[in-house]
Amino acid sequence: MSDMVVHFPWLHPKLGHGPLPEGVVFFDPGVDLITDSPRWRSEDLPCPASEIRALLRSYMEFGERFPRSSDMKAYQAAGLDNFYTDTTMDIKSQLTGSRVEPEAADPRRQAQILLAMALSREGQFVEMHEQEARLEAARSGFAEALGLDDEEDFADVSVTDEALFPRACVDLPWKGLLPSLLLFLPAGARLFVSDEDVARELVSLDLEFTPCAQDPDGLICCTLDADGLERLCGIRVDLPTPLTIMARPLNP
Repeated sequence: MSDMVVHFPWLHPKLGHGPLPEGVVFFDPGVDLITDSPRWRSEDLPCPASEIRALLRSYMEFGERFPRSSDMKAYQAAGLDNFYTDTTMDIKSQLTGSRVEPEAADPRRQAQILLAMALSREGQFVEMHEQEARLEAARSGFAEALGLDDEEDFADVSVTDEALFPRACVDLPWKGLLPSLLLFLPAGARLFVSDEDVARELVSLDLEFTPCAQDPDGLICCTLDADGLERLCGIRVDLPTPLTIMARPLNP
């Protein structure tokens, strides 16, 4: 049994909310990042980092062909599992309807690519948020030039943080990541949720959280069996042992 605690659902360390409990790591699907936060990479990932980099580059180049979201309807309709596939040709066949016979699917390979693509998407949100300081400075300059009294007056003309920076829990389809993540975690590894919106959504699914046993940080825990995971993910996941999800107590 492992004592490992993995951050969930976000894989990018800069999406972790607040100080994390000691020992929490971010799962690394084979994508190098410059960060001081602890990350954990399974020793038996099916794809080497060089292959993951090449696949991500290929996906990004292919996605640039579709500047409008409406152009991607066939791609989106395929669902999350088909949203990230093994090759650019597979994506093209989903979009065009061409009958290209896919290679035999390797679930762990597909899972790693799914997680790597999710991390890439999270990175885009991080880049958006890192513009906030510069935008705040520009906002102050515009407000002064327009003769407004304060930043709140400037926000009243529809330039809001909510418009510029959508919440990741709304825009990133995180529930479909869990089955893929579970393929790589050691038996007994627990998950820690730092995002309060995600924790609230878990509670809304009637998943029962109670104080974690012998925990000095005052965290709450929920133990999920296969039925609970199916309620969360929408698909059946066979578990060798129940899964524990940890979170901070929710504010009223």
